[in-house]
Amino acid sequence: MIKEPFFRLNQEPDALSGFSRTVAEIQWLLLVLMMFYLVVGQVEESVKIFLLGGLCAFAGFVMIFHYFNFFAKANVWKLALETWVMILLVTWFVWHTGRQDSLLLNLYFLPIITSALALGRLTTLLEVALIGACYLYLGKSGLPGDEIFSLNQSSILLAWLFPMLLVGYVTTMLSNDIYHAFSRIKTAAQTDELTNLYNRRAFMDLLEKQLQQARRGGNVFTLLLGDCDNLKIVNDKYGHEAGNLLLQSIADNFRHCLRGCDTAARYGGDEFTVLLPNTTLETAEPVAKRIKETLTESSFNYRGNAITTNISVGIATYPQHGDTAEALLRHADEAMYANKRESKNLATQNTNTKPD
Repeated sequence: MIKEPFFRLNQEPDALSGFSRTVAEIQWLLLVLMMFYLVVGQVEESVKIFLLGGLCAFAGFVMIFHYFNFFAKANVWKLALETWVMILLVTWFVWHTGRQDSLLLNLYFLPIITSALALGRLTTLLEVALIGACYLYLGKSGLPGDEIFSLNQSSILLAWLFPMLLVGYVTTMLSNDIYHAFSRIKTAAQTDELTNLYNRRAFMDLLEKQLQQARRGGNVFTLLLGDCDNLKIVNDKYGHEAGNLLLQSIADNFRHCLRGCDTAARYGGDEFTVLLPNTTLETAEPVAKRIKETLTESSFNYRGNAITTNISVGIATYPQHGDTAEALLRHADEAMYANKRESKNLATQNTNTKPD
């Protein structure tokens, strides 16, 4: 059936790859800024060795995560881990360059903005909390233990964290607006306007994904291809408005007959397709029969006229009838027209049979 998910950018492969490239650029920028500070800042020579060691380790981390094949594919967990490592690197540098008085404290904004854009509100709040804990830890050596969590220090901490909270909140608000706009655009691009089922392009994408999953897991699935038998007759007799209502009734029939994991689409014109995951030919045949029977038994009223319809269905199962989308669709198409000819022959025989 047609799903109406909320598409998040950080769940889309192309968007994830874009986020990953952006994070890599931010990380290299962070390295450049820290190297520049080591050159122009007043840092003791003995401390520079530790800081250079941290930079080298972080550079190796970035190269492994972005340029080695094993880690190159973008994932949400990888983006999250990278932002947490950025926080640790900034803390390492701040610890050795003045702690709470360090000029590098503002570098904490980089992982906050990255998290707000790519990972959402909850992760961003957790990272702000981690940064607050780091800030307290950076200042604890200069204060007695009982003053670390005093009212005065808490006020200073909140005043320091407030800009980060504000930036994180505003950024997540903007990113959520982008996500919603993206969701609406993608839903419109994948949905047939008349029936609210998936359109042909979206169905082909889903079919290719189903094929990939089946090849990896050794699973089976079944493809149904259906064609309305009397759309042209209804259009010619009652007009295209009645024809549109007929197509909508077929779509509603799919919604009532299919499982939640099944996917129906308007393939084009009066043709419909259905994906049945983890379904063999034997278990798909009753589904096709149920679709035909419930559609034949139902009708809708158009200006006082009861309009009924029938649908011819062809079945193709992976890998029994093909291991590519083209092969499966071709077999289903041949089976569908064989079913259509059989229905016409049966209707002709019933018409020519005279009662005794």
